[in-house]
Amino acid sequence: IGFMNYTILQGNIIDAKVDAVVLPANTKLREGSGTSKAIFEAAGRKDLTKVCKKIGYCEVGSAVPTYGFKLGCERIIHTVVPKWIDGNQGEYDLLCSAYYSALKMADVMKLKSMAFPLLASGNNGFDQEIALEIALKSIESFQPEVLEEVIVVLYGNKITGMVKEKGYDVGILPRNIENDKSDFLKKLRKEKIIDDAKKSQKIK
Repeated sequence: IGFMNYTILQGNIIDAKVDAVVLPANTKLREGSGTSKAIFEAAGRKDLTKVCKKIGYCEVGSAVPTYGFKLGCERIIHTVVPKWIDGNQGEYDLLCSAYYSALKMADVMKLKSMAFPLLASGNNGFDQEIALEIALKSIESFQPEVLEEVIVVLYGNKITGMVKEKGYDVGILPRNIENDKSDFLKKLRKEKIIDDAKKSQKIK
C-alpha cells in the first residue's frame, strides 16, 4: 500500500496539472452549474456531452471515468454527489462514497495525481464545514496502491477563509497559461476585435 499526499489550494480546478480531475456530477451526467460547467467548457462541451450521453446514468455515491479531452488531463472522473435534505437520508455516507469511488477509480486506472473540488459545498446544500470534514477524512482514510497526490481545490475567498480559520494551510493553484490565452482570445472574439482584424486583412 502506497503513501498519498494531499494539499489544499485555492484556484480554478481546470488549472490543476494532474492525471485526473473530479467533476461533481448528477445521476444523468448532464452538465450542471459551477465546477461542472467550468470543466465541461474547458474539456470541450460537445465531446464531453456526447460521451456522457452514451454512458447515460450513474448512481449517487458512484463514479464513472471519461477522457479529459481538451482539459489536458488523462481522465475526468464524474462522481455523483448527494443533495442535502435533512441529514437523515444517508447524505454523509453518500458523500464519503462519492469521494471513495473517485479515489478508487483513479487508483485502479493507475493514475498518480488527481484534483477534487470541495464536493457538495455549493449547490448541493451541504454545510461547508461538514463538506470539508468529509472531504479530508475520506481522503486521509483512503489507502492507495498507485495514487500519490491529491489536491483539494477551493474556489473563492469565502470558502478559503473558512478553511484557513479551521487551521489548514491553503496554497495557491497557479493559473494555466494556456487557459489565460484562451480567455484572452475569447474576450477579443467577444469584442469583435479578431473579426475586424480579419476583415481589414481581406480588404488589403
